[in-house]
Amino acid sequence: MLAALIDLILAPTCLGCDSLINPGDTARLVCRRCRSLIRPLPSPSCPRCGAPRLATGRTQEHTCPECEAWPEKIRFARSACLLHPPADRLVHQLKYRGWHVLAAPMAERMTLIDMPDDKDHVPRTCIAVPTTRQRMRERGYNQADLLAQAYAKNTGLTHADWLVRTGARGTQTTLQPAARAANVAGAFALVRGAHEVVRNAHVLLVDDVLTTGATAAECASTLGAAGACCVSILTFARALDARRLIQT
Repeated sequence: MLAALIDLILAPTCLGCDSLINPGDTARLVCRRCRSLIRPLPSPSCPRCGAPRLATGRTQEHTCPECEAWPEKIRFARSACLLHPPADRLVHQLKYRGWHVLAAPMAERMTLIDMPDDKDHVPRTCIAVPTTRQRMRERGYNQADLLAQAYAKNTGLTHADWLVRTGARGTQTTLQPAARAANVAGAFALVRGAHEVVRNAHVLLVDDVLTTGATAAECASTLGAAGACCVSILTFARALDARRLIQT
């Protein structure tokens, strides 16, 4: 009765669409409609990076424009959904509006991803793409690390902080692919004491959104140079450029 009274006086509002959440709905942050509208990436897709392929009837292998330039250390990349409404709104709320509690339901959606079945290369540790000290001061948290912590809690993986961002460079949001890569070149380093535990590890790198993969690729290069056997990428959302989709 107390919960019903609180809902009546302070009705919870969906962070995806601003509508009131129905009484009795156990999910207090995102309404049922928004949860149903979160779209997974369509199939078929690139087996390495998960980018959708455009079906043209051809069956021969083609180089994937999304991941062909990625370092060899990157084993695979997967995302829970497309960066499409309402997923884009949830990312914005988590990243810029201070709704850090959204990390839990977003990470829960990430646990539903079908990972490549390879018993010899299973990641045991997940780490977040680090942010700059300036953004940490502004926001008070790193949204990628909140997702990594929640994902580790849900899956039993070890959560670690092995990377640090050494450069306070501008945002990637408005940059073209080549500029994105240049913007993060040399921007990451291992924290003190991490070299021993990184060696031979399969690392799961977690972030909120995967766009071109430039940031993740730079992180993977840093981890690979330190001796990691491979790096896999996991994000909540995937931003796609239709002009770069694979023709199959």
